[in-house]
Amino acid sequence: MTFSLALQNGDLVQRGSSLAIVSGIEKLEQDMSLWLTERLGVDRFHPRYGSVLPNFIGGVIDLTTQSRVQGEVDRVLGNYQAIQNLALQNNPQIFSFEELLNALTAVDVGITYDTVSVAVSVTTGSGATATTSTTSSV
Repeated sequence: MTFSLALQNGDLVQRGSSLAIVSGIEKLEQDMSLWLTERLGVDRFHPRYGSVLPNFIGGVIDLTTQSRVQGEVDRVLGNYQAIQNLALQNNPQIFSFEELLNALTAVDVGITYDTVSVAVSVTTGSGATATTSTTSSV
């Protein structure tokens, strides 16, 4: 099972005298949130990490905007899943089925002139449901 340091509102979470960690479904939910929140191109070593969701703020909102946002969520989580699959092929023993993104089941999009909100549900390798939501605004 892999793990990450726990984050809350962009800050590390402290538990007692140490830093909190997340694993399993909590790690998957945190990872999806980070991938959707971070701007595409911020990491020169991982150029496909991040999203362009903030680019939809302030633009024309028409019939295609919602499908373009859903397409961006599909792209971002598809990249995340590809990274997971590559790591799984190289070190299958370090993963639990709970933390593996199996399928995207729902994307709920809310768009206004100054805000883009996305709520995502996925199924994990164990068949459980993981959810995350993110909002980008000016």
